[in-house]
Amino acid sequence: MKRTAIVMLSVALIAAAAGCLHLPPRINLERMGTVGLIQLRSEAKGNIAEYATQVLLEVLLKSQPGARIKELGREDEVLRDIEASRLSPDALEALRRRFGVDTLIVGTLELSDIRPRVDLAAIISTLSVSAEVDAVLTARLLDTQDGTTLWTDSARERRTVANVSVARGGGIFFDARDPEQAYGSLIRALVVRTTRDFQWR
Repeated sequence: MKRTAIVMLSVALIAAAAGCLHLPPRINLERMGTVGLIQLRSEAKGNIAEYATQVLLEVLLKSQPGARIKELGREDEVLRDIEASRLSPDALEALRRRFGVDTLIVGTLELSDIRPRVDLAAIISTLSVSAEVDAVLTARLLDTQDGTTLWTDSARERRTVANVSVARGGGIFFDARDPEQAYGSLIRALVVRTTRDFQWR
C-alpha cells in the first residue's frame, strides 16, 4: 500500500511538472540580430495597417522581451529612402547598411468580402455600420544579407467588426477613432496565430 502511494505521488508530481513545462519558441529573435519591422501592407483605408503593425510588435516583444526590433515605417517610404522600387536582394542589402538591420519582417493584411450589416437608422444618424470581414495576415522574416526567407506564416479569420463607415460612392473604410473597439479582436487573433512560432508553448 505504501509503495502504491509513493508511485501515485511520483506520477502526480511528474504530471504537474509536465504541465508547468513550456517549450521555447521555434524562432528565437535574439539570434536574428537587429530586426527591422516594416509596416504591414494593406489596401484597406483607415489606420488598420498601422494598428495591426503595432499589435504585431507588441506580441513579438511580449513573447521575446530580449528581441531588438526597429520600426522602419511604411514600405513605400522606406524604399524611397534607399531609392529602390521593391524589396529586391539589393534593396535588402541597402536596408542593412542604412538602418543597421540584420533581418526584416514584412507582411500583408488582406481584407475581402466585406458584408455590411446595414441598420438604416444608424446610417442616417452616424453613417456607421458593422460588417462581417474575411481577413488574411501573411508575414515573412528575411535575411537582409542575401534575401533568404528565414520564416513565413499566415492566418485567416472571419469576424464581425464595428465602426465600419460608408464612404461616398458606397465604399467601406475602417473608422480610425477607436481601432481597438472597431477591429481589435480580429487583428489580435490574426497576429497571435501568425506569430505562434515566436511564442512560448
